[in-house]
Amino acid sequence: MIFEEKKIKLRDGRTCILRSVETKDAADMIDYLRTVSAETPFLLRNEDEVRYTVETEEQLLESKRNHPREIMMVAEVDGVVAGNCGIVSKGSLRRVYHRCGFAIALKEGYWSLGIGSGMMDYAFYLAEKMGYEQAELEVVDGNNRAKSLYERFGFKETGKNFRALKYDDGSYADEYIMVKVMQK
Repeated sequence: MIFEEKKIKLRDGRTCILRSVETKDAADMIDYLRTVSAETPFLLRNEDEVRYTVETEEQLLESKRNHPREIMMVAEVDGVVAGNCGIVSKGSLRRVYHRCGFAIALKEGYWSLGIGSGMMDYAFYLAEKMGYEQAELEVVDGNNRAKSLYERFGFKETGKNFRALKYDDGSYADEYIMVKVMQK
């Protein structure tokens, strides 16, 4: 879905633009995904697993722009993709139509500036406009910064997926399942 651009003031005085992703962002989004995947063990993929081509990324971004109940939001600071978040439909069947998935990531150099909170505020506003009543996510055990942020936004832990991620060194990490019921 294409949504209206929004500007937020960051804690360091700069401005961040929250906007719909565009196909021209494809190469920047691939670079961004490689960067965030290398910076933290809390995402699903390793840096070397980011294998999108510009063409396949353009197709993905265009599909998000055209989907009436999904968004991919870019957080841009000084012309740089600092972060992104997404709202993803759980399906079109009536029994799951009220549910959406949520995901967010920021480059480490942009942590603690208010970007994550700004994206979440706007994303959940848009989710409610799209008719969602419930947002769901998974957060890796040990990612206390993210879990705390999600709790501030009303997410509650509803379960745990044991050994959800397996790392290259053979170790595992659990994931907490969290749900936010939207305001009505």
